[in-house]
Amino acid sequence: MFLHFIESDEYKYAFLEIAHLAAKADGFVSRNEEGALRSFMAEMNMEDAGIEFSANRSLEQILGGIDDPRVKQIYFLEILMLAFSDGNFNDDEKQIVKDMKRLIGVTDEAYAACKNWVERLDKLKVEGLKLILEP
Repeated sequence: MFLHFIESDEYKYAFLEIAHLAAKADGFVSRNEEGALRSFMAEMNMEDAGIEFSANRSLEQILGGIDDPRVKQIYFLEILMLAFSDGNFNDDEKQIVKDMKRLIGVTDEAYAACKNWVERLDKLKVEGLKLILEP
């Protein structure tokens, strides 16, 4: 949703690396998460990038290479949306979000606002689907 604001290829790859870590956090990449990963790549014009994800870099290492606080905020919000995308915000996903929150320096108040927004957005998506499927 906000990834188009990221201009640097380095930052785009870093986001995809984090998104991949988050999607597989529970040991299973759901269909919704796979779709979200493809959407991320499309939004950043990286569909044909042939990306290979390495298990060698930690979340801390990836985020440590990002100097732009706005980009970090985009990462946080997008990963929070990804964690909610399958309707199951499980413990593994919660841990990645918690780690990102700490590493980026997101306040409790900002986290609550982001989470609230993501939950409302999710409900609006369901409402929109109902409008389409139940005319």
